Amino acid sequence: MMKKSLIYFAGNFSSKIFGVIIIPIYAQYLSAAQLGDYDFQQTVGNLLMPIIGLAIWEAILRFGLNAEGKELHEIITTAIFILSATLSVSFVLLLITYANLYGFSTLTFLYVMLIMTMPVVTVFGYISRALGKSMLFAFSGVVSAGVNMLGLFILVVSMNKGLLGLLLSAILSNIFNILFLMIGTRIFSIVKRKYFSKKWAKKMIYFSAPLILNLVFGWFISSFSRFYIKLTIGSTENGIYAFASKFSGILLQLAGIINMSAIEDAVSSIGDNDWVKRFENNIENISSLFIQFSCLLIGVTGVYYNFVSNEDFKRSIILVPFLLLVAIFTNISTLIGNIFPVFNKTGKAFTTTMIGGVTNILFSIVLGFFFGLIGIVVAQLLASITLVLSRYYYGQKIQKYSINIAKFLKLLVLFLVISFISINGSLLIQLITVLLTSVIVIILNRTWIIAIVSRVRTRINKR
Repeated sequence: MMKKSLIYFAGNFSSKIFGVIIIPIYAQYLSAAQLGDYDFQQTVGNLLMPIIGLAIWEAILRFGLNAEGKELHEIITTAIFILSATLSVSFVLLLITYANLYGFSTLTFLYVMLIMTMPVVTVFGYISRALGKSMLFAFSGVVSAGVNMLGLFILVVSMNKGLLGLLLSAILSNIFNILFLMIGTRIFSIVKRKYFSKKWAKKMIYFSAPLILNLVFGWFISSFSRFYIKLTIGSTENGIYAFASKFSGILLQLAGIINMSAIEDAVSSIGDNDWVKRFENNIENISSLFIQFSCLLIGVTGVYYNFVSNEDFKRSIILVPFLLLVAIFTNISTLIGNIFPVFNKTGKAFTTTMIGGVTNILFSIVLGFFFGLIGIVVAQLLASITLVLSRYYYGQKIQKYSINIAKFLKLLVLFLVISFISINGSLLIQLITVLLTSVIVIILNRTWIIAIVSRVRTRINKR
């Protein structure tokens, strides 16, 4: 698992750096309202993506990882046929709907194109993983990030196209990503009419169907807040939220890289005598690592906010610790939830996600009414905690396992202390806090760091 995680990390490093570099561009060249409108369309896309694509990528990974030869070709071909059919219908329906909502214009068409390309990128990414092309999948993020950054510098920074530039950059990024994955997987040598299988179509849809609802309700945990803010408070407040969420987004992207390896490890190692121990270790080690990274991230973020000139974006700093906590608990829930697809209990995954989604909706309405933007963010945090607890509860009914909760609580206290200093301290105090936090993280991970350094030295000496 470590090797695969490093591959994913290396390949996705540029896209994560892109996520950091892009934050000052948002702050300097966009208004909060423009960022809010763009973020709103991405939010809608995340909601519709599993519906448009029938979450078929989940079935591709679940069945494709353990298949080969003709069977693997049948799985991939069948998935592509299903996706093609759903895309055709969805494009027409979505274009008609958006034309009625916004009027037919260039922006309307770009909104639809952004949404339509999102499930396609996901499907081809999962196909590359099912084919064992982890390196290809990882470095597709490099292509995507490069195109997106080039588009932003030309269209947003140089040509000052604002929202139009954001949309065009994102769409071109998705298209180039799709083409890169199609060429790398040699998809046209795999997908053939003769490989389409009604048996696999039924089996894959049956597997993915509960996950459609799971992902939709997952949207109510991860993205409903943006949707609700836009509708009830406005684009400017949604832009403020979107800006603050860029920092937790860095954590979620990194977590996504590791979680890819975690789910693959859980699926491929099922049946091994040490499966439960490996599952426990993955949860504890990965979660601990990301809480520590969050401690560093909030410290660096506090320093960065000293140089933000946009007053709307500057006041979003109070949201950052809450959103990082949401990211932490979301990551833990994903690791714990890996037990459901492994044992084909996707219905339980949906149940837990529904609980979290309903929690977020109810608390967003209540807390948002009384406390505004901060209340909605707190509601999202409560929902992510609920998701962790419900998945742990149902997971225990499937397979007994244990995790060191005390270890997590200590790290969370450390995170809260650093967050308080990062928001309220002077620049000097913030810089000292970042330095001390770095030392603490190194000490906590010294065994792992020494092992990595030793491996590198050994390989260098062999050469």
